[in-house]
Amino acid sequence: MTNEPKNHHFIPQHYLKAWQSTKGKIIRYRIIPETGAFEIKEVGIKKTASINDLYRITFPDGSFEIESSLITPEVDEQGHKIIEEARNSTITLWSKAQKKKLANYFTCLEARHPEIIDEMNIGADLDILRAEMKSKGHFKDTSIDEVINYFQSSDSIGVVNLASFIQNEIDSKLTQPFSEGLLKAHVREYKFDSAALLCSDYPTSRWGDYLKTFMLAVAISPTKSVIYSTNKDIDVFNQLPASSRAKLINLYSLAKAEVAYFKDQSMANFVKEHLGWAKQLNSNEKKQEYISNFVIAELMSKTNLA
Repeated sequence: MTNEPKNHHFIPQHYLKAWQSTKGKIIRYRIIPETGAFEIKEVGIKKTASINDLYRITFPDGSFEIESSLITPEVDEQGHKIIEEARNSTITLWSKAQKKKLANYFTCLEARHPEIIDEMNIGADLDILRAEMKSKGHFKDTSIDEVINYFQSSDSIGVVNLASFIQNEIDSKLTQPFSEGLLKAHVREYKFDSAALLCSDYPTSRWGDYLKTFMLAVAISPTKSVIYSTNKDIDVFNQLPASSRAKLINLYSLAKAEVAYFKDQSMANFVKEHLGWAKQLNSNEKKQEYISNFVIAELMSKTNLA
């Protein structure tokens, strides 16, 4: 392509626009890495939650990007429509096909995050595959070495795997897609009368394995969140006052985040206190304790105010 896109978004612009402060802009909260200072700034959505050449696959004999060929047509163009429907209708009343599209959107939204792409970069493990293939004797050792060495020459194996992941979520030809876990889970939708939910650069807060036991909480607009869970006790969210429920959802949105977004500066104190809290804890027990302590403190504050 003569005009290949370089600025690749891992949070789509259409998603962020629900939180825009003024047309095409959004309030960004972050810790400045160089100084450690907490920054609140209005920034352009076009340059937000994006990295140059994030979806570029590079080998010694050439390179190409998959944003225009796969991410945009298969994820963003389809996702833009389904996320708008989710914001403005009741998901639990949808057809199976609609629910599948939304589930695909959420699993791909997590998979396209830079941290997940890094995790999918299995170049260091290809020698294990090399040994396994040679032990089976189906191909010549020289042919196996040629293929493995070729892939090891690239730093973008994570993007190759992302492309395979997205395609499998759509057609299920390689293995069971993660979106099937969402389709089998209990689903709850929570609406709020005014803007109460923030967005982050890691909006899909997932705990557990998509195809086993998990919970996923995601704010899809400032006034609506969707929660999937394999646990029947998902209705515990219903027992919280609406304001506390919104704060808990925001806590999940900030868990793995480095940056948060909102329509204005009103989330400053909350974001400063909780931004990226799960990354600072080294065990699931401590993370569960963090959430429990937050909920207890919220309920106690409501009781004291009563």
